[in-house]
Amino acid sequence: MPYVLLLLQALKQAGWKVKIHDSERLEPPHVTIYQKRRKWRLALRDGTFLDKGDKWSQIDDAVKDTIQDKDNWKLLKTEWNNIHGDNPVEIEE
Repeated sequence: MPYVLLLLQALKQAGWKVKIHDSERLEPPHVTIYQKRRKWRLALRDGTFLDKGDKWSQIDDAVKDTIQDKDNWKLLKTEWNNIHGDNPVEIEE
C-alpha cells in the first residue's frame, strides 16, 4: 500500500502531494513530489533529484521544509523500507 506524507491543508488544496508508491520496488529508493500534474522524484539515499533538470526552487518552500524536516525525512525512509524491504534505504540514527 502506498504511503502519503501529511501536508498542511493549504498545500493539499494547492495540489501538492508527497508519496511513496508501492509499485516501484526496482527503482532507487525515492519519494515522488506532486503539484497537480507535475512531479519530481527525490532520492532517499542522498537527497538528490532523480530526473535531470529538477530542483528545489521548483517546489513550494513549505513542501520542501516538510520533507526536509529531520523527523519526516527519517519517516519517509522508514516507510520506503516498510513497503520495499528488498530494496532498503539506510536510516541514520
